[in-house]
Amino acid sequence: MEEAQRQKDLLRFMSYVTKSEDCWRWQGGKDIKGYSIFFYKGKAVFGHRASLLLHNRIKQFNPELQICHSCRNKDCVNPDHLKEGTRLDNAADKRRDKTNLAGERCHFSKLTWAVVADIRKSGESRKTLAETHGVSKSTIGGILNGKTWTDPPATENITPIAV
Repeated sequence: MEEAQRQKDLLRFMSYVTKSEDCWRWQGGKDIKGYSIFFYKGKAVFGHRASLLLHNRIKQFNPELQICHSCRNKDCVNPDHLKEGTRLDNAADKRRDKTNLAGERCHFSKLTWAVVADIRKSGESRKTLAETHGVSKSTIGGILNGKTWTDPPATENITPIAV
């Protein structure tokens, strides 16, 4: 009975997939970051996790592991592009592939690298800088202390300031 249900779930899962030569792009619901969402056994799960399970690549979900995309496409559910890994594995892949969404690449960032450079040069107080740029004092503190906005992308002509 369980195999029959898995086949049914797999068929339903694949109805949301458009296959290209390489990636399998998810056409169903997505979360705010663009990752696929699939309802499995009454719960919303990430589509990439469900893909590995439904294609018999993993036996069960491991909440301590993430799913790493070798293709770096968030909406890809091709099990050949997916593998379990730690948070550190996933972060290392992102850094290596330059897909880390730090700084202005983050979809909800209010600042740019140019503004950050100006903030670092400014002699104004954290409170004034925060009010001017519409961010919190702790955001300004992180920038000034070198905790955040430390690694501009290679395409930018802004050199990070050593602190």
